[in-house]
Amino acid sequence: MGGNSDPVQRKVAKEILGINIAKRKPMPITLPELIKADKIVVVANDIPEIIFNYQNINLMKKVVIWKIKDEQKRNQNNIKSIVLQIKARVEELGK
Repeated sequence: MGGNSDPVQRKVAKEILGINIAKRKPMPITLPELIKADKIVVVANDIPEIIFNYQNINLMKKVVIWKIKDEQKRNQNNIKSIVLQIKARVEELGK
């Protein structure tokens, strides 16, 4: 969710997370930033794993892929379910 979000995504983000994503934009991430990261979480089930074929083996050890299906039909109930799944997993990271 973010810069290109639609009204349903904005409504769900406000309702469940209490945040306004209407003006948020995706942040570009550079390789040096990835190298500094403690963990890299990919929240998608349709990302080809080949994009993670980095020469830096330590970087690959940080990558965690959450295979969470994206909602293509903009169904509000499905989007809520996805947001709640992600929220629960993020909260687990903090434990």
